[in-house]
Amino acid sequence: MTIVAMSTGATILAWVGLVLLLVVAVLVWNMLAAILRPLKEIERYANDILEGGIGIAKNLDGAEQIVRTRELASGVPGLAVAYLKKAGLLR
Repeated sequence: MTIVAMSTGATILAWVGLVLLLVVAVLVWNMLAAILRPLKEIERYANDILEGGIGIAKNLDGAEQIVRTRELASGVPGLAVAYLKKAGLLR
């Protein structure tokens, strides 16, 4: 059956079906956009959080050096007193 051989009623129903299909497609597209918008926003927030976490981790890379510096600094007062006693500046 070709388009020329279709009856008027069948042609009208076909056009109505195509219009309804287009309306449904537009509605589905709008619903999909309404779902994707918040998802993209969540993804941006997650990327910001990840970037902040990586920055914090980079800042904490030298934490063991701080502990070593504290250990060395805690010995300074005793060494300074011993030096001053040896130099005769402290009794």
